[in-house]
Amino acid sequence: MITEAHVRALLNREDDAVLVLLRGRAEVVPAPEVDSERCRGAMTVMSGRELRERLGSDRSAPGDLKAVAATLDAMVTEQGG
Repeated sequence: MITEAHVRALLNREDDAVLVLLRGRAEVVPAPEVDSERCRGAMTVMSGRELRERLGSDRSAPGDLKAVAATLDAMVTEQGG
């Protein structure tokens, strides 16, 4: 569900993007859009800011991004997403 591409997109966005689960699919959306009609019912997974804080300066290796994606996916599964 959550892939390395989602994590990369979340980290590379200039705006404060948010990773959400919307209708069973992971999406990276601008933070203000989370409260929009289009995202009604979406589950917020994590913001880019939160992810950058958690990763610190160690966020460039592709294998690491894959591990982060797997961790986020497991977190969503545990929450029933």
